[in-house]
Amino acid sequence: MYKHNFLNLYFTKLVLFCFLFGTSVNAAEMGLELSLFHVKGQVYVLTGADANVTVQIGDEAIVFVDTPAPEYVEEMMSLIREISNAPVRYAITTALDPLHLAGNETIENLGFRGFGGRGVGVDVAIGGNTTGVTLLAHENVLNRFYLAENDVESLTLTTTYFTTDFDIYLNDEGIAIYHMPNAHTDGDSIVFFRSSDVISLGDLLVQGQFPDIDVEAGGSVNGFIDALNYTLELVIPGPNAEGGTYVVPGHGRIGDEIDVVEYRNMLVIIRDRIQYQIEQGMSFDQIIASEPALDYDTEYGGARGGPSTTEFITSVFQSLQEEVE
Repeated sequence: MYKHNFLNLYFTKLVLFCFLFGTSVNAAEMGLELSLFHVKGQVYVLTGADANVTVQIGDEAIVFVDTPAPEYVEEMMSLIREISNAPVRYAITTALDPLHLAGNETIENLGFRGFGGRGVGVDVAIGGNTTGVTLLAHENVLNRFYLAENDVESLTLTTTYFTTDFDIYLNDEGIAIYHMPNAHTDGDSIVFFRSSDVISLGDLLVQGQFPDIDVEAGGSVNGFIDALNYTLELVIPGPNAEGGTYVVPGHGRIGDEIDVVEYRNMLVIIRDRIQYQIEQGMSFDQIIASEPALDYDTEYGGARGGPSTTEFITSVFQSLQEEVE
């Protein structure tokens, strides 16, 4: 029985890995077709676009976490309609990042807008009407778009929340949205589908890439670590530390607790090395020359996209320096 269960868990994870490993940031360039892959419960992930799109599909409604570029929306909806004809109700944006919100405007007109949920901030005030999909993000996403330089050409939102969390209930499932301050940016959200036991992390987890800590957008290395630690408080592993709560990253393959632990540990180790070097009076150039992330270069060092090793070390250094100042 033990061997049978262990093998089932092993091959389940192997299938997840093989199916999603190639669908990272270069998926569109590789010409991969869109696929809707069942994760667990009512949660699916759309792969083959420029970023992973988490989708809750039920009889009552469709809920997106992040949206693909407009050219992918029609095909994505065709895949979803093979499972459910429910209206699209929500699209939750995890951060101010063009790859994660490009389809908001296109998706807005696919359903009808809902209201309510604890932690309600601005509702119809942004969209101005009661038709279309509720496009939700933390208010710092909106603030950054209007008040700071960014590479997002347009932003379509109908609702923002300003509290530490926000929740909705659709398809007989609680959906908890948590603000992760000063992590990748200062407006990151993670989304926990509680009954399905799946967490959508956006760019707080990108397997095979160093973390993208956008210091200019309010991100920080310590906030990033705090976000991963918070995620680990929500995650419950299955037997033999396999399976259990699944996590959907912004790019790349689905993971579970051990993937978040390894990502967190890598970030803590490199943070501590650079912090020590700063305390020893080393200059930025000396820290770069010392290669504090050398033992992680093979796995995370930019070959699969994302920040280069130098860019990552620079963001960690800048973040630590800002905290001292």
